[in-house]
Amino acid sequence: PRFFKPAEFSTVGILVEMIIPTDDKPGAREAKVANYIDFVVYSAGEFEPSLQKRWIDGLGLLNELSGKKYGNPFSDISPSQREEMLTAMSVPEHDPEAQHPGFPFYRLLKGMTLEAFFTSKVGLIDFLEYKGLTFLTEFPGCTHPEHQT
Repeated sequence: PRFFKPAEFSTVGILVEMIIPTDDKPGAREAKVANYIDFVVYSAGEFEPSLQKRWIDGLGLLNELSGKKYGNPFSDISPSQREEMLTAMSVPEHDPEAQHPGFPFYRLLKGMTLEAFFTSKVGLIDFLEYKGLTFLTEFPGCTHPEHQT
């Protein structure tokens, strides 16, 4: 890692894999999403230093909340406890009345994870099966009946 300390980078890796896990298709690990985030946050030091602060503060809050609830930093709790924490942090996304101190960090984490994954070869070509680089002799257009003329 260029920006994160090894323990922080490990936590970022855990988090991005929780957002886009590997299953029958490649996930955040295969797309090297944590490396992308590390590079972007490192590079932000020149033009958006607040991004670095948001990541450091967010990871600190994550460990603080984990310590209060489970007695250990986020990286040392069980996968089910990690899922419970991330789910709680995400509640305001679906319930505008709900509040969670970790929600701003969750939005940052999720947004950068999705950006990194879906702009990678793994996300765009392997996962979405994007065919944009393939020569097509004809373009069939949309196949939904409601869009046919």
